[in-house]
Amino acid sequence: MTVIATRRTVLAAGAVGALAVAGGGAIAIGASGREQLVRSVLRRLVGPFVMADADFGRMVAAIDRGTGFPQGYKLRLVSALERSGWADAAMAGAPAGIRDDFERLERSILTEFVTKTTFLQGETPGKAPVTYLGPQPCSSPFADFSMT
Repeated sequence: MTVIATRRTVLAAGAVGALAVAGGGAIAIGASGREQLVRSVLRRLVGPFVMADADFGRMVAAIDRGTGFPQGYKLRLVSALERSGWADAAMAGAPAGIRDDFERLERSILTEFVTKTTFLQGETPGKAPVTYLGPQPCSSPFADFSMT
């Protein structure tokens, strides 16, 4: 059987190709989530670090309780943009409300990580495994208790 390249077969092949690309993109976006978003933001802001999965899960849950992640397709889209390295470019052209929400989420992630983990303890931050401490009576890294 010989296939003749008519306008109809070319359009049909293009439609099948477009559906395949869209399906692959949907699968890639759908596979992302809160944990991947947090890992990607922290990798970009503080560099590589090692943390046990249980501690990391507790930290992500605390961030979600405190700030709240975007829901549904917004979470998947922001996570995919962040992991691909396009978040900064996409947020530069985004409406002010979306840009402000993402910046607030970024700041919440960084604040939770810096103030409630052992990342800054020791001589070389990020070299030793990081432990999530959770809520503390005072979590300010600048607190001085020598006078009490």
